[in-house]
Amino acid sequence: MKGKLFQPVYLNAFKCIGSECEDTCCANWTIAIDKKSYKKYKNVADREFQTKLKEGITRVKDTSKTNENLYAQMKLDENNQCNFLTENRLCGIQQKLGESFLCNTCSVYPRIINKLDDTLERSGTISCPEVARLALLNKKGIEFESFIGDVPYKIYQGELQRKAYKTNSLEHNFWDIRYLIIEVLQERKLRLWERLLYVGIFIQKLQTGNFQNEMELTNLISTFRNTLKNSNVSDLFSQVPVKIEMQFKILQLIAEARQNEGINHPKFEKYYNEFLTGIKYSSLEEEEKNIQNYIVTLESFLETEEEFEYIFENYLVNQAFNTMFPLNPDGNYMREFGYLILHYALIRLHLVGIKAYQNGNLNDNEIVSFIQSFSRNVGHNKGYLRKIYKFLEENSLDNIGAYTILLKNKKLIPM
Repeated sequence: MKGKLFQPVYLNAFKCIGSECEDTCCANWTIAIDKKSYKKYKNVADREFQTKLKEGITRVKDTSKTNENLYAQMKLDENNQCNFLTENRLCGIQQKLGESFLCNTCSVYPRIINKLDDTLERSGTISCPEVARLALLNKKGIEFESFIGDVPYKIYQGELQRKAYKTNSLEHNFWDIRYLIIEVLQERKLRLWERLLYVGIFIQKLQTGNFQNEMELTNLISTFRNTLKNSNVSDLFSQVPVKIEMQFKILQLIAEARQNEGINHPKFEKYYNEFLTGIKYSSLEEEEKNIQNYIVTLESFLETEEEFEYIFENYLVNQAFNTMFPLNPDGNYMREFGYLILHYALIRLHLVGIKAYQNGNLNDNEIVSFIQSFSRNVGHNKGYLRKIYKFLEENSLDNIGAYTILLKNKKLIPM
């Protein structure tokens, strides 16, 4: 069936590299099986392979009709790999039964499918190494395209029908709002932290604005766009002091929370240990000493950060697009902004230490490799991100003022 599609241009170049992939999607995490695929596996004609399917899959007993996509899951072997991953690191189910027998998770990944009105929106998740390279290493930035093409997908990660909402709502005006957000994130006359905070001010206005009609909301969008183009947005944040105590407290939370959340993927474990070693962090050391060590490594990181800031920009644009940012089922758009800030801040915090560990020899490919691992192990771990966001809430740090102090690193003030 043909239909409208909208996607980042990089997706045209994506092709699964299969056995050559350095971080297979067939291991080290939950592989969910939808109900339809599970039933299909139960009726496979090949008795021998049916037995293997039965032994390699386990039912999720508490599943209900509202979450049929997690009806069962693949069992992982002693190496934490899917039982159907072959010696050549290819899918045994696809080899034996064909692509049509892949469950929804395996047939769609690493694509993310959303639906906006009658348009299917496709993008890629950065947790896939090949998508990460295609999306993040484009120095010109992510571009988008619309076209008519095949639409084989029927399950969406997100869906919005704008006409179902009042004309003065964020949802009804989502297309224009998201267009502005991506425009801001790609405005390179500003440092990326300034762009993020400008987006935050915009989201805050959307959150608190009591718009009487669609025109008021449209005028707000126009005002922010005109300010972006014709004013010095940097002046909005010039008087904010630089402090790193909050950054370091979040760093401590990272150090303490990772083990509790079960983030133990070998590749991420390597980067995480480099991060701690690089900033010379020790839970046995006095806090003041740990902070001074962090200041030294942060100063070194800031010397060259602008050279690879385009990678962070691409990550944030991709994240905003594939999550339909800032939509939130509870209407808490600032919370979604907080999560976007956390993605950016946590990536930077880790890379500060990783660069120091590698004696400053941190190239673009290594940065992308870490961000891919971060996306897979932290970005997909909602419990971990919720824990850190809760820390912000409990300490009244879930606001624009706190985010500004968290992100601003132009000049450091030694303590």
